[in-house]
Amino acid sequence: MNQANSLTTGGITISAATLEPAVSWALTAITHAPVPESVSVLVTGLLGAAVHAAVSYVNARFGAKPVAQQ
Repeated sequence: MNQANSLTTGGITISAATLEPAVSWALTAITHAPVPESVSVLVTGLLGAAVHAAVSYVNARFGAKPVAQQ
């Protein structure tokens, strides 16, 4: 199987540690109250899992089809 990573594809890598402060800020803005760090970390994990699932679905649905060998 041909594996690719963000360095070879020119993509970017966003870690949960990079995304968590933005999620924490958004949750605080939505609730108008301080949100515990554990909640913002959990929401960040759920968002990351959802994005990975969406990317996998799109790749499976619209990705390159294997060529039949003759």
